[in-house]
Amino acid sequence: MYLPPCYVCLPGMLQNGKKFDSSRDRNKPFKFKIGRQEVIKGWEEGIAQMSLGQRAMLTCSPDVAYGATGHPGVIPPNATLVFDVELMRIE
Repeated sequence: MYLPPCYVCLPGMLQNGKKFDSSRDRNKPFKFKIGRQEVIKGWEEGIAQMSLGQRAMLTCSPDVAYGATGHPGVIPPNATLVFDVELMRIE
């Protein structure tokens, strides 16, 4: 299923609260298309359930995030990630 591009604002944090990214801090929403595997599976599943303007906390276990490899230098292996996501716009 392909959906139109959507824009989200968020900080991404490790489960211990350490922030590893924030489109809010950059004041630039992140754009991606659901169904194109441009983002982690946890986003695909969680954001697809959201309504325009909705804000939600997404907790992504390693199996729907970066798994056993993590993202070197940013996200450790087997990390559970927490995102405070706001669905800003859908084209």
